[in-house]
Amino acid sequence: MKTAAIICEYNPFHNGHLYHIEETKRILGADYIIALMSGNYVQRGGPAVIEKKTRARMALMNGADLVLELPLWFSSGSAPYFADGSVSLLEGLGVIDILSFGSECGSLSRLISLGSFLSDREDDLTEQIKLYLKTGISYPKAREKAFLSLGCSKSDADILREPNNLLGLEYLMALKRRNSSIHPFCIPRKQSSHRSLDLTGSISSASAIRSQLAVFDGLSKCLESIPKNLHPILREDYRRCFPILLDDFSDLLSYKLCMEDSFEDYWDISKDLSDRLIRMAVPGRPFSCQIEAVKNKSLTWSRISRGLLHILLGMKQEMKDSYTRSEQPLYFQILGFKKEASSLIREIKKKKTWPMVRHLRPLDDPLTKVQLQMLQTEQKADALYQMMLRSKFKTQVKEEQIII
Repeated sequence: MKTAAIICEYNPFHNGHLYHIEETKRILGADYIIALMSGNYVQRGGPAVIEKKTRARMALMNGADLVLELPLWFSSGSAPYFADGSVSLLEGLGVIDILSFGSECGSLSRLISLGSFLSDREDDLTEQIKLYLKTGISYPKAREKAFLSLGCSKSDADILREPNNLLGLEYLMALKRRNSSIHPFCIPRKQSSHRSLDLTGSISSASAIRSQLAVFDGLSKCLESIPKNLHPILREDYRRCFPILLDDFSDLLSYKLCMEDSFEDYWDISKDLSDRLIRMAVPGRPFSCQIEAVKNKSLTWSRISRGLLHILLGMKQEMKDSYTRSEQPLYFQILGFKKEASSLIREIKKKKTWPMVRHLRPLDDPLTKVQLQMLQTEQKADALYQMMLRSKFKTQVKEEQIII
């Protein structure tokens, strides 16, 4: 039995994701595809545009055999933390043979070589980035300069400008750090740039699709980029269950910003960012406008958005540090599966080292104090997302495991 894992957000699921799953099965001959998917909040620092169970169903309808949820404390972290938590969770399942990821580069050997180069200099890289940030340049620019200062070639530094290359490198470094038996596999991204906000026919970026979904009656323009078997679900649920957008949380964020005098205790909030929020945040301003007001050369949109999300969800730096120190900080839950994957689930139950939960509640596996704290934070965050669904669309998502 050969099992491949894909770490994903599917925010939302589109033809590029379908291509990735199909190519992974075709080239590797994988018997099962496990999708480890972010839940209702994503790595860029905001809500998923479509609720997690619907996204899980979409993945199962298009080639995934089992969809697991990546815990909030990792799904909303920066790329290194996101990747490290994801790889750690996959390792603990005990059944993963291959980690398949997409990249703009498409060359696994080149990424492995670069990943080894950076892994051997990880501490130096961190220090160099800090030094360059003090000069006032942006984080991406500081990272690029740090790469070059450590002897990285210009062509390799160019590779590191692309988000999927960077995330792929983080996966490779996490695998190496753990001396993992999981083998990496890389598939080249097709056509559309990850950052592009323009729809480009059958293959468009998730960013472009989300941008269109935010526009009234924008769904029809996106459908060419989304698998046809999902069109009925999307047409039925559009403006009834989605889109959930960053600015939908504006009033809640404004309330949180008004209630505190400092934000340095929150995860991803530096003293500089805290001071800028105190000076520049305006009650009642949209979430996205709060980010724009605070953004500068050294504070990127995604960094600020993640920090504000952590403020909104009550995610403190001290809690994050305690989870990082813990040897058992993870748990997992099944969002959905195909009936044909029952034997895979039985195998996971035999071999797993992480406890399994359901509907964000403990099952038979005992949870440590740290795991329980993580779970409670995630329960509250999910309740907030459900509250937004009720407020915006007068709808309620059932607590159910998706089985097809």
